[in-house]
Amino acid sequence: MPHSALPLLKGYITRHSQHSVTCHDLNIEFFRDLVIGSSLGPDLARFRKRLHSAPDAAAGIKVAFEFDRWLKACFKSWAVVNPGYALTLRSLGTPYDRRDIQQIREFMDVGSTPFDGLFDRLLNSLEGRAVGINLSVEDQILPAFRLATLVKRHFPDAVVVWGGSLLSRLYPIVEGAFGDVWDYLVRREGEEPLLAILDSVENGRPLTRSDDRIVTKSSAGGAVMVAPFVTNAVTAIDETGDGEYSDYQVENYVSLVPILPVLASRKCYWGRCKFCTIHESWDPRFRTRAASAVCDEISSLVSKYGVRYFRFVDEAIPPDLIRSMLPRLKEMGIEFEVYAIAEARFRNEAFVSELGAAGCRQAYFGLESADEAAIASMGKRINQVRHYSEIFSNCARAGVHVYVYTLFGYPGSSAEAEERTVRFILSEPALHSVTIASFVPVTGSPYAEINRDSLVHTGRFTEDYEQATCGSAELDIAAKGREAAESAIESIYGERRDLALTAALNDEMRLALSSRYGPDFARTVHCDELEFLDQIVNAGKQLMSRERVARVLDVDDDW
Repeated sequence: MPHSALPLLKGYITRHSQHSVTCHDLNIEFFRDLVIGSSLGPDLARFRKRLHSAPDAAAGIKVAFEFDRWLKACFKSWAVVNPGYALTLRSLGTPYDRRDIQQIREFMDVGSTPFDGLFDRLLNSLEGRAVGINLSVEDQILPAFRLATLVKRHFPDAVVVWGGSLLSRLYPIVEGAFGDVWDYLVRREGEEPLLAILDSVENGRPLTRSDDRIVTKSSAGGAVMVAPFVTNAVTAIDETGDGEYSDYQVENYVSLVPILPVLASRKCYWGRCKFCTIHESWDPRFRTRAASAVCDEISSLVSKYGVRYFRFVDEAIPPDLIRSMLPRLKEMGIEFEVYAIAEARFRNEAFVSELGAAGCRQAYFGLESADEAAIASMGKRINQVRHYSEIFSNCARAGVHVYVYTLFGYPGSSAEAEERTVRFILSEPALHSVTIASFVPVTGSPYAEINRDSLVHTGRFTEDYEQATCGSAELDIAAKGREAAESAIESIYGERRDLALTAALNDEMRLALSSRYGPDFARTVHCDELEFLDQIVNAGKQLMSRERVARVLDVDDDW
Protein backbone atom coordinates (compact mmCIF):
# COMPACT_ATOMS: atom_id res chain seq x y z
CA MET A 1 0.00 0.00 0.00
CA PRO A 2 1.37 3.44 -0.82
CA HIS A 3 2.13 5.82 2.02
CA SER A 4 -0.29 8.75 2.05
CA ALA A 5 2.15 11.56 2.93
CA LEU A 6 3.52 12.45 -0.51
CA PRO A 7 0.17 12.21 -2.36
CA LEU A 8 -1.37 14.50 0.28
CA LEU A 9 1.46 17.00 -0.16
CA LYS A 10 1.16 16.90 -3.95
CA GLY A 11 -2.61 17.31 -3.80
CA TYR A 12 -2.30 20.36 -1.58
CA ILE A 13 0.52 22.01 -3.58
CA THR A 14 -1.19 21.56 -6.94
CA ARG A 15 -4.50 22.90 -5.64
CA HIS A 16 -2.95 25.98 -4.04
CA SER A 17 -0.21 26.94 -6.51
CA GLN A 18 1.20 26.57 -10.01
CA HIS A 19 4.20 24.55 -8.83
CA SER A 20 4.86 21.33 -10.72
CA VAL A 21 5.32 18.41 -8.32
CA THR A 22 6.30 14.80 -9.07
CA CYS A 23 6.08 12.08 -6.42
CA HIS A 24 8.34 9.04 -6.33
CA ASP A 25 7.55 6.18 -3.98
CA LEU A 26 11.10 4.83 -3.93
CA ASN A 27 10.04 1.90 -1.76
CA ILE A 28 7.90 0.34 -4.49
CA GLU A 29 10.17 1.57 -7.30
CA PHE A 30 13.03 -0.26 -5.60
CA PHE A 31 11.05 -3.50 -5.31
CA ARG A 32 9.66 -3.17 -8.82
CA ASP A 33 12.81 -2.14 -10.69
CA LEU A 34 15.72 -3.64 -8.75
CA VAL A 35 14.34 -6.64 -6.85
CA ILE A 36 11.40 -8.22 -8.68
CA GLY A 37 11.63 -6.75 -12.15
CA SER A 38 9.22 -6.62 -15.06
CA SER A 39 7.34 -9.74 -13.94
CA LEU A 40 5.80 -7.88 -10.98
CA GLY A 41 2.57 -6.84 -12.70
CA PRO A 42 1.82 -10.19 -14.40
CA ASP A 43 2.78 -12.21 -11.31
CA LEU A 44 0.58 -10.06 -9.06
CA ALA A 45 -2.32 -10.55 -11.46
CA ARG A 46 -1.87 -14.33 -11.37
CA PHE A 47 -1.81 -14.52 -7.57
CA ARG A 48 -4.83 -12.23 -7.26
CA LYS A 49 -6.76 -14.34 -9.75
CA ARG A 50 -5.87 -17.51 -7.82
CA LEU A 51 -7.05 -15.98 -4.55
CA HIS A 52 -10.29 -14.86 -6.16
CA SER A 53 -11.00 -18.40 -7.33
CA ALA A 54 -9.88 -20.18 -4.12
CA PRO A 55 -12.99 -22.09 -2.93
CA ASP A 56 -12.34 -22.05 0.82
CA ALA A 57 -10.11 -20.61 3.53
CA ALA A 58 -7.56 -23.42 3.33
CA ALA A 59 -7.10 -22.80 -0.40
CA GLY A 60 -6.94 -19.04 0.14
CA ILE A 61 -4.34 -19.33 2.92
CA LYS A 62 -2.31 -21.60 0.65
CA VAL A 63 -2.30 -18.87 -2.02
CA ALA A 64 -1.18 -16.32 0.60
CA PHE A 65 1.78 -18.44 1.68
CA GLU A 66 2.73 -19.25 -1.92
CA PHE A 67 2.66 -15.50 -2.58
CA ASP A 68 4.92 -15.09 0.44
CA ARG A 69 7.34 -17.74 -0.85
CA TRP A 70 7.46 -16.05 -4.26
CA LEU A 71 8.41 -12.77 -2.58
CA LYS A 72 11.07 -14.44 -0.43
CA ALA A 73 12.59 -16.06 -3.52
CA CYS A 74 12.86 -12.61 -5.13
CA PHE A 75 14.39 -11.15 -1.97
CA LYS A 76 16.89 -13.99 -1.60
CA SER A 77 18.01 -13.66 -5.22
CA TRP A 78 18.63 -9.96 -4.65
CA ALA A 79 20.54 -10.69 -1.43
CA VAL A 80 22.82 -13.16 -3.24
CA VAL A 81 23.90 -10.35 -5.56
CA ASN A 82 24.25 -7.93 -2.62
CA PRO A 83 26.14 -9.80 0.15
CA GLY A 84 25.46 -8.54 3.65
CA TYR A 85 22.01 -7.22 2.78
CA ALA A 86 18.62 -8.79 3.48
CA LEU A 87 15.06 -7.80 2.62
CA THR A 88 11.47 -8.33 3.61
CA LEU A 89 8.53 -6.14 2.61
CA ARG A 90 8.88 -4.32 5.93
CA SER A 91 12.57 -4.43 6.76
CA LEU A 92 16.05 -3.86 5.42
CA GLY A 93 19.14 -5.58 6.81
CA THR A 94 22.52 -4.05 5.96
CA PRO A 95 26.17 -4.31 7.08
CA TYR A 96 25.71 -0.82 8.55
CA ASP A 97 24.00 0.06 11.83
CA ARG A 98 21.19 2.48 10.94
CA ARG A 99 21.26 3.87 14.49
CA ASP A 100 24.99 4.64 14.54
CA ILE A 101 25.67 8.15 13.23
CA GLN A 102 29.23 7.32 12.17
CA GLN A 103 28.06 4.28 10.22
CA ILE A 104 25.29 6.30 8.58
CA ARG A 105 27.95 8.74 7.43
CA GLU A 106 30.07 5.88 6.12
CA PHE A 107 27.08 4.61 4.14
CA MET A 108 26.47 8.10 2.76
CA ASP A 109 30.01 8.28 1.35
CA VAL A 110 30.76 4.65 0.41
CA GLY A 111 31.75 3.96 -3.20
CA SER A 112 28.48 2.26 -4.15
CA THR A 113 25.34 0.85 -2.56
CA PRO A 114 22.60 -1.51 -3.80
CA PHE A 115 20.28 1.49 -4.14
CA ASP A 116 22.45 3.60 -6.43
CA GLY A 117 20.97 2.22 -9.65
CA LEU A 118 17.55 3.46 -8.59
CA PHE A 119 18.91 6.77 -7.33
CA ASP A 120 20.95 7.38 -10.50
CA ARG A 121 17.83 6.88 -12.60
CA LEU A 122 15.96 9.33 -10.39
CA LEU A 123 18.71 11.94 -10.54
CA ASN A 124 18.96 11.66 -14.33
CA SER A 125 15.28 12.60 -14.57
CA LEU A 126 15.43 15.37 -11.98
CA GLU A 127 14.22 18.70 -13.34
CA GLY A 128 13.11 20.71 -10.33
CA ARG A 129 15.11 22.97 -8.06
CA ALA A 130 13.82 21.43 -4.83
CA VAL A 131 13.90 17.83 -3.64
CA GLY A 132 11.80 16.63 -0.72
CA ILE A 133 12.65 13.51 1.28
CA ASN A 134 10.04 11.91 3.52
CA LEU A 135 11.55 9.91 6.41
CA SER A 136 8.84 7.87 8.13
CA VAL A 137 10.35 4.59 9.38
CA GLU A 138 13.77 3.49 10.59
CA ASP A 139 14.47 1.14 7.68
CA GLN A 140 14.49 4.19 5.39
CA ILE A 141 17.31 5.91 7.28
CA LEU A 142 20.32 4.61 5.36
CA PRO A 143 18.84 4.88 1.84
CA ALA A 144 17.40 8.34 2.60
CA PHE A 145 20.74 9.78 3.69
CA ARG A 146 22.49 8.16 0.74
CA LEU A 147 19.97 9.77 -1.61
CA ALA A 148 20.41 13.19 0.02
CA THR A 149 24.18 12.86 -0.35
CA LEU A 150 23.89 12.06 -4.06
CA VAL A 151 21.47 14.94 -4.64
CA LYS A 152 23.87 17.40 -3.02
CA ARG A 153 26.83 15.89 -4.87
CA HIS A 154 25.26 16.10 -8.34
CA PHE A 155 23.05 19.17 -7.81
CA PRO A 156 24.82 21.37 -5.24
CA ASP A 157 22.35 24.21 -5.80
CA ALA A 158 19.27 22.05 -5.25
CA VAL A 159 17.22 22.81 -2.15
CA VAL A 160 16.77 19.66 -0.06
CA VAL A 161 13.74 19.58 2.25
CA TRP A 162 13.28 16.81 4.82
CA GLY A 163 10.01 15.87 6.49
CA GLY A 164 8.05 12.85 7.68
CA SER A 165 6.90 11.33 10.94
CA LEU A 166 10.28 9.93 12.02
CA LEU A 167 12.06 13.13 11.00
CA SER A 168 9.58 15.10 13.10
CA ARG A 169 10.57 13.10 16.17
CA LEU A 170 14.32 13.00 15.45
CA TYR A 171 14.94 16.33 13.77
CA PRO A 172 17.48 17.55 16.37
CA ILE A 173 19.84 14.72 15.36
CA VAL A 174 19.48 15.49 11.65
CA GLU A 175 19.87 19.17 12.41
CA GLY A 176 23.07 18.72 14.39
CA ALA A 177 24.84 15.75 12.77
CA PHE A 178 23.81 15.95 9.10
CA GLY A 179 23.80 19.66 8.31
CA ASP A 180 25.46 19.10 4.94
CA VAL A 181 22.47 17.28 3.42
CA TRP A 182 19.54 19.53 4.24
CA ASP A 183 18.40 23.08 3.61
CA TYR A 184 15.06 22.91 5.41
CA LEU A 185 13.58 20.52 7.95
CA VAL A 186 9.81 20.40 8.31
CA ARG A 187 8.44 19.15 11.61
CA ARG A 188 4.97 17.72 11.81
CA GLU A 189 2.49 18.46 9.00
CA GLY A 190 4.07 19.64 5.79
CA GLU A 191 1.45 21.13 3.44
CA GLU A 192 1.71 24.79 4.43
CA PRO A 193 5.46 24.77 5.23
CA LEU A 194 6.35 23.07 1.94
CA LEU A 195 4.28 25.51 -0.10
CA ALA A 196 6.02 28.43 1.61
CA ILE A 197 9.44 26.89 0.89
CA LEU A 198 8.59 26.25 -2.78
CA ASP A 199 7.33 29.82 -3.16
CA SER A 200 10.64 31.05 -1.74
CA VAL A 201 12.67 28.85 -4.10
CA GLU A 202 10.57 29.87 -7.12
CA ASN A 203 10.81 33.59 -6.36
CA GLY A 204 14.45 33.53 -5.31
CA ARG A 205 13.58 35.42 -2.16
CA PRO A 206 14.01 34.58 1.52
CA LEU A 207 11.28 32.65 3.28
CA THR A 208 8.58 35.10 4.31
CA ARG A 209 6.19 32.80 6.16
CA SER A 210 6.70 32.66 9.91
CA ASP A 211 6.11 28.98 10.70
CA ASP A 212 7.60 27.23 13.71
CA ARG A 213 7.39 23.90 11.89
CA ILE A 214 10.19 24.98 9.54
CA VAL A 215 13.81 24.64 10.66
CA THR A 216 16.30 26.66 8.61
CA LYS A 217 20.08 26.84 8.79
CA SER A 218 19.83 30.11 10.67
CA SER A 219 17.32 28.77 13.19
CA ALA A 220 19.03 25.42 13.80
CA GLY A 221 19.76 24.78 17.44
CA GLY A 222 23.03 22.86 17.14
CA ALA A 223 23.99 19.33 18.13
CA VAL A 224 21.09 18.56 20.45
CA MET A 225 19.97 14.94 20.55
CA VAL A 226 16.60 15.32 22.25
CA ALA A 227 14.12 18.18 22.07
CA PRO A 228 10.47 18.58 23.07
CA PHE A 229 7.62 18.93 20.61
CA VAL A 230 7.14 22.68 20.67
CA THR A 231 5.47 23.74 17.41
CA ASN A 232 2.24 25.70 17.64
CA ALA A 233 1.08 26.12 14.02
CA VAL A 234 -1.92 24.00 13.00
CA THR A 235 -2.92 23.10 9.45
CA ALA A 236 -6.55 23.72 8.56
CA ILE A 237 -7.61 20.17 7.71
CA ASP A 238 -10.55 21.27 5.55
CA GLU A 239 -8.03 22.91 3.20
CA THR A 240 -5.69 19.95 2.81
CA GLY A 241 -7.95 18.07 0.41
CA ASP A 242 -7.49 14.68 -1.21
CA GLY A 243 -4.34 12.69 -1.88
CA GLU A 244 -3.07 12.73 -5.48
CA TYR A 245 -1.82 9.29 -6.60
CA SER A 246 -1.39 9.97 -10.32
CA ASP A 247 2.39 9.43 -10.16
CA TYR A 248 1.99 5.92 -8.72
CA GLN A 249 1.18 2.57 -10.30
CA VAL A 250 -1.50 1.85 -7.72
CA GLU A 251 -2.31 -1.59 -9.12
CA ASN A 252 1.31 -2.79 -8.87
CA TYR A 253 1.92 -2.46 -5.13
CA VAL A 254 3.14 -5.75 -3.70
CA SER A 255 -0.09 -6.98 -2.15
CA LEU A 256 -2.69 -9.67 -2.72
CA VAL A 257 -5.29 -6.90 -3.04
CA PRO A 258 -4.78 -3.32 -4.27
CA ILE A 259 -5.45 -1.02 -1.32
CA LEU A 260 -5.23 2.74 -0.76
CA PRO A 261 -4.98 4.81 2.44
CA VAL A 262 -7.57 7.37 3.53
CA LEU A 263 -7.13 9.93 6.30
CA ALA A 264 -10.27 11.21 8.03
CA SER A 265 -8.66 12.89 11.05
CA ARG A 266 -5.28 14.08 12.27
CA LYS A 267 -3.69 13.40 15.63
CA CYS A 268 -5.26 11.02 18.17
CA TYR A 269 -8.58 11.93 19.78
CA TRP A 270 -7.31 10.43 23.05
CA GLY A 271 -3.60 11.23 22.83
CA ARG A 272 -2.73 10.67 26.52
CA CYS A 273 -0.97 7.30 26.49
CA LYS A 274 2.27 7.75 28.40
CA PHE A 275 4.29 5.40 26.18
CA CYS A 276 3.32 6.94 22.83
CA THR A 277 4.64 9.71 20.59
CA ILE A 278 3.24 8.57 17.25
CA HIS A 279 0.47 11.17 17.34
CA GLU A 280 3.07 13.88 18.01
CA SER A 281 4.06 13.77 14.34
CA TRP A 282 0.85 15.72 13.71
CA ASP A 283 0.21 19.37 14.47
CA PRO A 284 -0.79 19.93 18.11
CA ARG A 285 -4.58 19.75 17.85
CA PHE A 286 -6.96 16.93 16.98
CA ARG A 287 -9.03 17.69 13.85
CA THR A 288 -11.52 15.82 11.69
CA ARG A 289 -12.43 16.23 8.04
CA ALA A 290 -16.04 16.52 6.99
CA ALA A 291 -17.52 13.06 6.53
CA SER A 292 -18.84 14.04 3.11
CA ALA A 293 -15.35 15.11 1.97
CA VAL A 294 -13.83 11.78 3.05
CA CYS A 295 -16.54 9.82 1.25
CA ASP A 296 -16.11 11.98 -1.85
CA GLU A 297 -12.38 11.20 -1.84
CA ILE A 298 -13.02 7.46 -1.57
CA SER A 299 -15.56 7.65 -4.39
CA SER A 300 -13.04 9.51 -6.54
CA LEU A 301 -10.31 6.94 -5.85
CA VAL A 302 -12.67 4.10 -6.74
CA SER A 303 -13.51 5.85 -10.00
CA LYS A 304 -9.89 6.67 -10.92
CA TYR A 305 -8.14 3.45 -9.94
CA GLY A 306 -10.82 0.79 -9.57
CA VAL A 307 -9.65 0.07 -6.01
CA ARG A 308 -12.19 -1.55 -3.69
CA TYR A 309 -10.06 -1.87 -0.53
CA PHE A 310 -9.12 1.02 1.76
CA ARG A 311 -7.36 1.55 5.06
CA PHE A 312 -8.31 4.45 7.31
CA VAL A 313 -4.86 5.47 8.53
CA ASP A 314 -6.07 7.74 11.33
CA GLU A 315 -4.20 7.15 14.58
CA ALA A 316 -7.61 6.07 15.94
CA ILE A 317 -10.79 6.44 13.92
CA PRO A 318 -13.30 8.66 15.77
CA PRO A 319 -16.41 6.44 16.18
CA ASP A 320 -18.91 9.25 15.60
CA LEU A 321 -17.12 10.30 12.41
CA ILE A 322 -16.95 6.82 10.90
CA ARG A 323 -20.57 6.15 11.87
CA SER A 324 -21.69 9.20 9.89
CA MET A 325 -19.91 7.79 6.82
CA LEU A 326 -21.35 4.27 6.98
CA PRO A 327 -24.39 4.74 4.71
CA ARG A 328 -22.25 6.06 1.86
CA LEU A 329 -19.48 3.53 2.42
CA LYS A 330 -22.05 0.74 2.24
CA GLU A 331 -23.55 2.25 -0.90
CA MET A 332 -20.12 2.29 -2.59
CA GLY A 333 -19.62 -1.41 -1.89
CA ILE A 334 -16.02 -1.02 -0.74
CA GLU A 335 -14.21 -2.95 2.00
CA PHE A 336 -11.97 -1.28 4.55
CA GLU A 337 -10.02 -1.52 7.79
CA VAL A 338 -9.59 0.90 10.69
CA TYR A 339 -7.35 1.64 13.67
CA ALA A 340 -9.50 2.02 16.78
CA ILE A 341 -9.53 2.38 20.56
CA ALA A 342 -11.33 -0.34 22.55
CA GLU A 343 -13.61 2.27 24.10
CA ALA A 344 -17.23 2.46 25.16
CA ARG A 345 -18.80 3.17 21.79
CA PHE A 346 -17.62 -0.19 20.45
CA ARG A 347 -19.84 -1.81 23.10
CA ASN A 348 -22.80 -0.58 21.05
CA GLU A 349 -23.68 -3.70 19.08
CA ALA A 350 -25.85 -1.78 16.62
CA PHE A 351 -22.97 0.55 15.73
CA VAL A 352 -20.49 -2.29 15.26
CA SER A 353 -23.02 -4.24 13.22
CA GLU A 354 -23.45 -1.22 10.95
CA LEU A 355 -19.66 -0.96 10.70
CA GLY A 356 -19.40 -4.53 9.46
CA ALA A 357 -22.37 -4.19 7.11
CA ALA A 358 -20.72 -1.12 5.54
CA GLY A 359 -17.62 -3.15 4.67
CA CYS A 360 -15.24 -3.03 7.64
CA ARG A 361 -13.24 -6.26 7.52
CA GLN A 362 -10.39 -5.64 9.98
CA ALA A 363 -9.98 -3.44 13.07
CA TYR A 364 -6.71 -2.79 14.89
CA PHE A 365 -7.15 -2.14 18.62
CA GLY A 366 -4.56 -0.90 21.11
CA LEU A 367 -5.29 -3.49 23.79
CA GLU A 368 -1.90 -3.02 25.54
CA SER A 369 -2.99 -4.93 28.68
CA ALA A 370 -5.98 -6.78 30.11
CA ASP A 371 -5.25 -5.42 33.59
CA GLU A 372 -7.09 -2.29 34.73
CA ALA A 373 -4.31 -1.03 36.99
CA ALA A 374 -1.73 -1.44 34.22
CA ILE A 375 -3.96 0.39 31.74
CA ALA A 376 -4.42 3.23 34.23
CA SER A 377 -0.67 3.51 34.80
CA MET A 378 -0.18 3.78 31.02
CA GLY A 379 -2.58 6.74 30.86
CA LYS A 380 -5.11 4.83 28.76
CA ARG A 381 -8.19 4.90 30.95
CA ILE A 382 -10.39 5.22 27.87
CA ASN A 383 -9.85 1.48 27.29
CA GLN A 384 -12.85 -0.57 28.42
CA VAL A 385 -10.81 -3.34 30.02
CA ARG A 386 -13.79 -5.02 31.69
CA HIS A 387 -15.63 -5.05 28.38
CA TYR A 388 -12.92 -6.21 25.96
CA SER A 389 -14.75 -9.48 25.35
CA GLU A 390 -17.99 -7.66 24.60
CA ILE A 391 -16.27 -5.28 22.18
CA PHE A 392 -14.39 -8.01 20.33
CA SER A 393 -17.44 -10.27 20.20
CA ASN A 394 -19.43 -7.44 18.66
CA CYS A 395 -16.75 -7.10 16.00
CA ALA A 396 -16.50 -10.83 15.28
CA ARG A 397 -20.28 -11.14 14.88
CA ALA A 398 -20.20 -8.20 12.48
CA GLY A 399 -17.57 -9.89 10.31
CA VAL A 400 -14.65 -7.77 11.53
CA HIS A 401 -11.24 -9.42 12.06
CA VAL A 402 -9.96 -8.29 15.48
CA TYR A 403 -6.25 -7.45 15.63
CA VAL A 404 -4.77 -6.25 18.93
CA TYR A 405 -1.50 -4.64 19.95
CA THR A 406 -0.10 -5.63 23.35
CA LEU A 407 2.65 -4.01 25.39
CA PHE A 408 4.80 -5.92 27.89
CA GLY A 409 7.37 -4.64 30.37
CA TYR A 410 5.78 -1.27 31.12
CA PRO A 411 7.10 0.01 34.49
CA GLY A 412 4.51 -0.57 37.17
CA SER A 413 2.83 -3.38 35.27
CA SER A 414 3.21 -6.38 37.55
CA ALA A 415 4.01 -9.94 36.53
CA GLU A 416 0.46 -10.82 37.55
CA ALA A 417 -0.92 -8.12 35.25
CA GLU A 418 1.05 -9.43 32.30
CA GLU A 419 0.03 -13.00 33.04
CA ARG A 420 -3.59 -11.79 33.12
CA THR A 421 -3.10 -10.32 29.64
CA VAL A 422 -1.69 -13.60 28.33
CA ARG A 423 -4.57 -15.58 29.85
CA PHE A 424 -7.10 -13.20 28.33
CA ILE A 425 -5.61 -13.60 24.86
CA LEU A 426 -5.48 -17.37 25.16
CA SER A 427 -9.11 -17.59 26.23
CA GLU A 428 -10.72 -14.91 24.04
CA PRO A 429 -12.37 -16.56 21.01
CA ALA A 430 -13.20 -13.25 19.31
CA LEU A 431 -9.54 -12.24 19.09
CA HIS A 432 -8.02 -13.16 15.72
CA SER A 433 -4.52 -11.61 15.56
CA VAL A 434 -2.07 -10.23 18.10
CA THR A 435 1.14 -8.22 17.98
CA ILE A 436 3.44 -8.44 21.00
CA ALA A 437 5.65 -5.46 21.83
CA SER A 438 8.13 -4.67 24.59
CA PHE A 439 8.24 -1.29 26.30
CA VAL A 440 11.07 1.12 25.52
CA PRO A 441 10.84 4.81 26.52
CA VAL A 442 10.92 7.11 23.51
CA THR A 443 11.85 10.76 23.29
CA GLY A 444 8.95 13.15 23.73
CA SER A 445 6.62 10.62 25.35
CA PRO A 446 4.92 11.56 28.63
CA TYR A 447 6.77 8.71 30.34
CA ALA A 448 10.12 10.05 29.12
CA GLU A 449 9.27 13.59 30.19
CA ILE A 450 8.28 12.43 33.68
CA ASN A 451 11.46 10.36 34.05
CA ARG A 452 13.88 12.51 32.04
CA ASP A 453 16.36 12.87 34.91
CA SER A 454 17.02 9.13 34.96
CA LEU A 455 16.88 8.33 31.23
CA VAL A 456 19.99 8.44 29.06
CA HIS A 457 19.93 9.08 25.31
CA THR A 458 23.13 7.57 23.94
CA GLY A 459 23.40 9.94 20.97
CA ARG A 460 22.43 7.34 18.39
CA PHE A 461 19.95 7.93 15.56
CA THR A 462 16.94 6.63 17.44
CA GLU A 463 14.06 7.93 19.48
CA ASP A 464 14.62 5.14 22.01
CA TYR A 465 16.19 5.76 25.38
CA GLU A 466 18.50 2.77 25.53
CA GLN A 467 19.84 3.31 29.05
CA ALA A 468 18.73 4.59 32.43
CA THR A 469 20.63 5.51 35.55
CA CYS A 470 19.90 4.24 39.02
CA GLY A 471 22.33 5.86 41.41
CA SER A 472 25.74 5.26 39.85
CA ALA A 473 24.62 2.22 37.86
CA GLU A 474 23.50 2.09 34.23
CA LEU A 475 20.55 -0.14 33.40
CA ASP A 476 19.41 -1.74 30.16
CA ILE A 477 15.83 -0.56 30.39
CA ALA A 478 14.71 -2.61 27.40
CA ALA A 479 15.75 -5.92 28.97
CA LYS A 480 12.71 -6.26 31.25
CA GLY A 481 10.33 -5.59 28.39
CA ARG A 482 12.10 -8.05 26.10
CA GLU A 483 12.01 -10.78 28.72
CA ALA A 484 8.29 -10.29 29.37
CA ALA A 485 7.49 -10.08 25.65
CA GLU A 486 9.46 -13.23 24.83
CA SER A 487 7.60 -15.12 27.55
CA ALA A 488 4.29 -13.92 26.09
CA ILE A 489 5.37 -14.95 22.58
CA GLU A 490 6.14 -18.46 23.81
CA SER A 491 2.82 -18.81 25.65
CA ILE A 492 0.51 -17.20 23.11
CA TYR A 493 1.90 -18.51 19.84
CA GLY A 494 2.77 -21.85 21.40
CA GLU A 495 -0.77 -22.51 22.62
CA ARG A 496 -2.94 -20.70 20.07
CA ARG A 497 -1.87 -21.94 16.67
CA ASP A 498 -4.47 -19.79 14.93
CA LEU A 499 -2.71 -16.70 16.30
CA ALA A 500 0.63 -18.16 15.20
CA LEU A 501 -0.81 -18.52 11.71
CA THR A 502 -2.11 -14.95 11.47
CA ALA A 503 1.21 -13.68 12.90
CA ALA A 504 2.90 -14.99 9.74
CA LEU A 505 0.57 -12.96 7.48
CA ASN A 506 0.91 -9.27 6.69
CA ASP A 507 -1.92 -6.74 7.03
CA GLU A 508 -3.05 -6.92 3.41
CA MET A 509 -3.07 -10.73 3.42
CA ARG A 510 -5.28 -10.82 6.52
CA LEU A 511 -7.59 -8.22 5.03
CA ALA A 512 -7.96 -10.21 1.81
CA LEU A 513 -8.57 -13.48 3.66
CA SER A 514 -11.02 -11.91 6.13
CA SER A 515 -12.90 -10.37 3.24
CA ARG A 516 -13.32 -13.69 1.45
CA TYR A 517 -13.64 -16.20 4.29
CA GLY A 518 -14.67 -14.30 7.42
CA PRO A 519 -12.74 -12.92 10.40
CA ASP A 520 -11.91 -16.33 11.94
CA PHE A 521 -10.50 -17.82 8.73
CA ALA A 522 -7.45 -19.16 10.61
CA ARG A 523 -9.68 -21.41 12.73
CA THR A 524 -11.23 -23.08 9.72
CA VAL A 525 -7.98 -24.91 8.91
CA HIS A 526 -6.15 -27.57 10.92
CA CYS A 527 -3.41 -25.35 12.38
CA ASP A 528 -2.06 -28.19 14.52
CA GLU A 529 -1.05 -29.99 11.33
CA LEU A 530 1.00 -27.04 10.02
CA GLU A 531 4.49 -27.92 11.20
CA PHE A 532 6.02 -24.66 9.97
CA LEU A 533 4.07 -22.83 12.70
CA ASP A 534 6.50 -24.37 15.18
CA GLN A 535 8.98 -21.77 13.93
CA ILE A 536 6.81 -18.84 14.98
CA VAL A 537 7.95 -18.75 18.60
CA ASN A 538 11.64 -18.68 17.70
CA ALA A 539 11.02 -16.17 14.91
CA GLY A 540 9.24 -13.89 17.36
CA LYS A 541 12.01 -14.12 19.93
CA GLN A 542 14.69 -13.47 17.32
CA LEU A 543 12.86 -10.40 16.08
CA MET A 544 12.33 -9.17 19.64
CA SER A 545 16.08 -9.35 20.22
CA ARG A 546 16.53 -6.70 17.49
CA GLU A 547 13.29 -4.72 17.57
CA ARG A 548 10.65 -3.82 20.13
CA VAL A 549 7.69 -5.16 18.13
CA ALA A 550 7.16 -8.73 16.92
CA ARG A 551 4.81 -8.65 13.93
CA VAL A 552 4.64 -10.33 10.50
CA LEU A 553 6.94 -13.11 11.67
CA ASP A 554 9.14 -14.66 9.00
CA VAL A 555 9.03 -18.46 8.71
CA ASP A 556 9.72 -21.06 6.04
CA ASP A 557 6.04 -21.54 5.28
CA ASP A 558 5.92 -24.88 3.48
CA TRP A 559 2.15 -25.30 3.32
